[in-house]
Amino acid sequence: MNSVASGLALIFTLASGVAAYAQDTGDAAAGAAFARTACGSCHATQARQEVSPNADAPPFQVIAEMPSMTGMALTVWLRTSHPTMPNLQLTPTETADVIAYIHSLRGNR
Repeated sequence: MNSVASGLALIFTLASGVAAYAQDTGDAAAGAAFARTACGSCHATQARQEVSPNADAPPFQVIAEMPSMTGMALTVWLRTSHPTMPNLQLTPTETADVIAYIHSLRGNR
């Protein structure tokens, strides 16, 4: 492998690690509190809570177990309005906290 290719491989490896770390900087406890207050009337927000108050709103546990729900995917999901969901305007901190909380639910079935 030539030095340019080695250098690029190193840069991509380091950048991917930084991106993964940057997505997990929220406070899961704050995200849980926010979710109970802002999302709990429609979504099941607690670990192992299988049924949401609104049948059309997926439980957070189900969302957490989806392999496709990366930090980036959750950011997009939280910032995209849905016809059946209120148009919440989360701050960057609230977004990071909710994402950290949802990720904390993985494997808690």
